[in-house]
Amino acid sequence: MSRDTRPAPFFVGESPALDFLNSVAKPRSTLFEWLETGEDLLDWMVAAGLASETEVTPFRAPSAAAELERARQDIVNFREEFRAFIEGASGVALTDDHHPIIARINGILASGPHYLLIMSGGMGQPYELVNRHQLWTPADLIIRIAAVAARLITQSDFRYVRNCEGPSCTLYFLDVSKNHKRRWCSMEVCGNRAKAAAFRSK
Repeated sequence: MSRDTRPAPFFVGESPALDFLNSVAKPRSTLFEWLETGEDLLDWMVAAGLASETEVTPFRAPSAAAELERARQDIVNFREEFRAFIEGASGVALTDDHHPIIARINGILASGPHYLLIMSGGMGQPYELVNRHQLWTPADLIIRIAAVAARLITQSDFRYVRNCEGPSCTLYFLDVSKNHKRRWCSMEVCGNRAKAAAFRSK
C-alpha cells in the first residue's frame, strides 16, 4: 500500500508499546502497515515520540539503507513476538513471569548504550530519573521500543489491556478511563460505526 492511500498511524493505545503493536492494523477491511520500509520506520519512531528527527536523520542516508532495513526486519519480527504475548495476556492479571518475551526484552535492553538523566517530573514531583538509550546505529532503534514494552509489562494492569470490539478491528489499547468501560479503539474509527449499526438493527 502506498503512502498516498495509507492513513496516518493510529496512536490510540494510551501506551507507546501498544501503539507499536498497532503499527500494523486492520481497523476495517484493509490492512495497513506503517513499518513497510526503513523510511517508514524512522517516520513512525518520530511520530510516536520514541526518537527525534535529529537522532534519526543520519539513518536516512543512503549509506545506512542496508543496516536500516535489517533493523526494520528485526523490529517487525519483535512486534509479532510481542503481539503473541499481548494476545495471550490481555484482559487478565499478569501471572506468567517466565514468558519468553521477558527474556527477549531483557536481552534487547542489555544490548545498547544508555545513560541516566534527571528531567522535569510530573505528578507533583519536581524531577524524575529517566533512562535514555542512545541511537548510534539503526540497530539501536529496537532498544527504545523494548523499553516501552518493558514499561507496559511492569507498570500496567493487564486486565485493562484490550482489543477493540470492532468486528474486524485489530487495534489494542490500555483502558485508562475512569470506569474502565472503554470498548473502541476510537469513536471515529469503530465506535460510531457500531452505534450506527445498532441503530439500523432496531
